Amino acid sequence: MVDGPWGALWIAALENPGSRDSGHEARLNRARTYARRGAVSDIIVRKGEVTARVTGSGHRPYKVTLRIPELPEAEGDRLLEAWTDDLEAVAELSLGRLGEATARLAVAEDVALVPKPGLTHYECTCPDWGFPCKHAAAVSYQFARAIDARPDALLLLRGQHLNEVCDQAAVRRADREVAAAEQAAEEAELARAAAGRGVPAGEAFIRIRKEGGLPPLPPLPSPIATPARTGPFPETGHEDSLAAPGRLRMLADDAAHRAAEAYAHAVDAGRGAGERLWLDADPWLDTVRRAAQADDDPSLHGRLLNSSDQARAQLARTSVAWKHGGEPALAVLDGGQAPPRATEVAARERLLALRLPGRTGPPTLRRTGGRLQLVGEEIELRYGRDGHWYPFRKESGVWWPAGPPSADAAEALQGILKAT
Repeated sequence: MVDGPWGALWIAALENPGSRDSGHEARLNRARTYARRGAVSDIIVRKGEVTARVTGSGHRPYKVTLRIPELPEAEGDRLLEAWTDDLEAVAELSLGRLGEATARLAVAEDVALVPKPGLTHYECTCPDWGFPCKHAAAVSYQFARAIDARPDALLLLRGQHLNEVCDQAAVRRADREVAAAEQAAEEAELARAAAGRGVPAGEAFIRIRKEGGLPPLPPLPSPIATPARTGPFPETGHEDSLAAPGRLRMLADDAAHRAAEAYAHAVDAGRGAGERLWLDADPWLDTVRRAAQADDDPSLHGRLLNSSDQARAQLARTSVAWKHGGEPALAVLDGGQAPPRATEVAARERLLALRLPGRTGPPTLRRTGGRLQLVGEEIELRYGRDGHWYPFRKESGVWWPAGPPSADAAEALQGILKAT
């Protein structure tokens, strides 16, 4: 009786309700006859219900009502995300229709745009006891024949609007294409910058060791005839000198920390051979690292800001990112990368189970590129190349790193939600 995928899904739910009585098949056969001979008329579709009249054996047509709950917002958003990811589904929506691709994804995502057996409540003014009766089943068959040609009827029944769904899919697809282009440009720029920075010291030592070891040390210089003379050590308070005590103390503390990290790397056999030791000669990364370590000493932090060629605001924001996640956290400061589909689905399921302070329902989620935002909360997660979610909070119009990363999206948000 139907030629399209949506009608087939509707009839499958009608004919396979999970449990049936002895007269179920007979009622369906009678309903097919009603539908074929045009006994169904005056079909009206509204949000949550279909009404119609069926001419049966009585003197007056019977009034039939099919009541169906609206599609939950979370399921509708998940289905729209799946459609936006698929080129064939996007093509169908761009033409203002639902077809094979959109139906296939609805089944794959287990989103019951066509209600599953048991969700439809049938009402009829006839005296028949069957569920559904032959008149209600006839309306179902007739509606199944219509929805492939009129997908707006199916969407309206589940509380959606075809024009809005098509517009949202187009906007989301455009956002993803822009984000993908920006991500590709950013990765190309990072690759060019990395190529010009040389080889990290840890990798250089490993490479030399594989090639036969370090060359012999040069001979020591001859001892000087007389001891070298140095000027007087500056007193506390004379911070205008490059050898001021505070600056020397900061450099000595930093050298000790880096030496300890290098030693730990050398004795820890479980570490990867190519792991960086943070002996990079990049002045900007060096400044960021020291700023992150000096956040408990405002005077030292201030001197780092003054000595940096970068803007104060950039260094402050970047050092916060380093404090939470080291160098990998810097890669998501200007936007993360689009996560794999399975990773995003798992993250959404975890986030939709959260209950935000002061909110009764689950959060509303929106993804743009590598950002998964909690709409209305000024909070978002960014997906990094290391497979972790990085939490961010908007403050005075600027997105700031807000906590350590985690492979679990809900765990990454815990610290922010407790502070809210």
